[in-house]
Amino acid sequence: METNQDNLQRFIHKFPSWLPGTILVFLIAMGGKAFGNLFPAIGGVIFALLLGIVLRNSLSLHEVFFPGIQFVVKKLLKVSIVLLGATLSIGSILDIGSQSIFVILLVVIGGILVTLLAGKMLKIDKMLSLLIGVGTSICGATAISVVKGVVQSKETITAYAISTIFFFNILATFLYPWIGQWLNLTVLQFGIWIGTSIHDTSSVVAVGYLVGEDVGEVATTVKLVRTLFILPLVLAISFIIVNKSDKSASIKGAFPLFIIGFLIMSALYSVGVVSEGASSLLGAVAKFLIIMVMAGVGLQVEWRKFRALGLRPFLAGFIASVFVAAISLIYVIYMIV
Repeated sequence: METNQDNLQRFIHKFPSWLPGTILVFLIAMGGKAFGNLFPAIGGVIFALLLGIVLRNSLSLHEVFFPGIQFVVKKLLKVSIVLLGATLSIGSILDIGSQSIFVILLVVIGGILVTLLAGKMLKIDKMLSLLIGVGTSICGATAISVVKGVVQSKETITAYAISTIFFFNILATFLYPWIGQWLNLTVLQFGIWIGTSIHDTSSVVAVGYLVGEDVGEVATTVKLVRTLFILPLVLAISFIIVNKSDKSASIKGAFPLFIIGFLIMSALYSVGVVSEGASSLLGAVAKFLIIMVMAGVGLQVEWRKFRALGLRPFLAGFIASVFVAAISLIYVIYMIV
């Protein structure tokens, strides 16, 4: 005999698996945007993140929503970045990239080395230290997932690394706007600092545009340059660590294709194919997608998982995050006018 639950499941399966979660995220983002309009000093991004966190940790979220949440965080984030390309000229991208390349090198190389050293002092598994360092220095969970394919780390170690990075990424989302404004950083300084030191691309873009339009453009550009360092890192690890993993697949997966979309949109804007009106519209759509992404990020936060991490991986992540933030901040204050 069929139950109401069976009928509900049959009804749900008529639609794409990503639809329920995407609708949920959309509604949370709308709420976050509404609160952000009422309290612009905080902004829709922070409200969407908080609403997502509260909902995930106060209610038992049905598994039917999870595919849509993943879809928003992974796919719509890339769509938003591509659309943001229509708001920046190629000339400005080259200018910003050239001013940030040295500090990106410092962050990537120094961040990984410092994390490995901290892991050795704290007697943490070497693979866990490497994954935390990679996630901190380049682009969070994306870099961890790519490098995991090369080093063949255990799933538990990968989950520990991603959870550690995730915690400090959330923390940075709340702290960076306040710290940068307290230090009275210029637009260029603020954008480069955000782009070179916050871990995940989603939070870099969200925090940048939360602070301001110009800061968001700089932060996004810098972050995309930083993300490209996944490729040489995977090549280096492939030569250093000998194992049976499929290196060609890992290297192929290391290149972030959405960056090409970003550059194509920027080129179309630069030559006038994308008009100023279209640029404004696409930018507005991209910014709402970013609010949706942060709502999705909030829905992924489970406090019990953070409590289960233990102190030593947390300390390694803390040391790595502070180093990356400090070295980048010192650089932009003294080297970027």
